Amino acid sequence: MKSCLLVANGVKNPPQFLRELSKKVDFVIGIDAGAEYLLESGVKVNLAIGDFDSIKNKNLLKNIDYLEYPKEKDYSDTEIAINHAVEKGFNELIFTNMLGGRTDHILFNLSLLYKVFILGKTAKILENKEEIYIFDKQIEIETEINDIVSVFPIVPPLKFTESKGLYYKLKDKMVTLGETLTLSNFANENRVSISLSSGVAILIVRKLKPKF
Repeated sequence: MKSCLLVANGVKNPPQFLRELSKKVDFVIGIDAGAEYLLESGVKVNLAIGDFDSIKNKNLLKNIDYLEYPKEKDYSDTEIAINHAVEKGFNELIFTNMLGGRTDHILFNLSLLYKVFILGKTAKILENKEEIYIFDKQIEIETEINDIVSVFPIVPPLKFTESKGLYYKLKDKMVTLGETLTLSNFANENRVSISLSSGVAILIVRKLKPKF
């Protein structure tokens, strides 16, 4: 599976976190000022994409490959980066520095997971303190005991057929938009698995112990 790391301009993760994450992928895209922070963190940037209105030192772009777009456009820099990664044949897209700041940015960034999902690719957001996945049918992830686990119905309703590794069991439960049944569950094992018979879910894991 060819994987691509896309680094945005949200709340910054520790440089050590970015360096470790970059070692696990085949290609690194810096989105707007995300490219600048990658370089400052000592991470090789294979490609920078954006209008670069947030970058402080545009001279950094002289030393890397980049695609510059006008500020007035129909798509966000992140969506353009996704389209490029998909066109280049990457089937696993890992996002980071995607959270924090403006609420509208957070909501649309989360919705971009769905864009990747319906294209048949794997998408997830990995932050130092949080992990976010999208799935239908079934998912299994590694966790630490007491990590907070929430399941949001991005395409409701969610009908659960099984759950393992969670304190509050979800088997035979159903949740739709406007309900909070699946908010703030927590892991009681080192592996959590969830199965659905309908719907598409976003799984949010708040880490009890950040890596850095």
